[in-house]
Amino acid sequence: MLLEITCASDFLSRYVAASASCTPQIIEAFKTQVVALMQEKYTNHWDPQRPHYGNGYRAITCFGGKVDPLLCEAAKNCDLPLETLANQIPKDLVLWVEPFSVSFRVGDHGTINTIYDALRGKVSMNQFQQKPLGRPSYAVRISPPPSPPNHTVRISHAIPITSPLTKAQIMTPSATPSPPSTKIPIMAH
Repeated sequence: MLLEITCASDFLSRYVAASASCTPQIIEAFKTQVVALMQEKYTNHWDPQRPHYGNGYRAITCFGGKVDPLLCEAAKNCDLPLETLANQIPKDLVLWVEPFSVSFRVGDHGTINTIYDALRGKVSMNQFQQKPLGRPSYAVRISPPPSPPNHTVRISHAIPITSPLTKAQIMTPSATPSPPSTKIPIMAH
């Protein structure tokens, strides 16, 4: 459990470290607080036999400008301003800390990225640093276009349409002539 929590704490601390107002002491204190609070929270919610069981409870989330309470408490305990934390953590972040795996997603429809996988070991964070961390990232929510208004169509005074053909010209299935019968000779061998 400690390895997974440490990977998650390192990942979150990278965002905080991008702030110009954070000293190395504050960043290290934040890391320590996150590890301690996660250990306390996950103590009875960690089952290596069923790693996905309880992953919603263990998830660290930041949605709609609301930062996860665990991160807020860690920031408060180490004198990190909540505004700085909220500005540095990506909007719509989900961080899953599970036995043998740590992964995250930014945005509702973002891809899930692996930070740590027990089979592969610690995954390089270089692939996640394509954008400089100094700027907070913002998820783009793509919504379908609005539905057209529901108008009920009422047909009144319908005019019956008649065929220009006379009844004699209209062919019914019984009046349809059948094709001439042609017999194909079958050759016997």
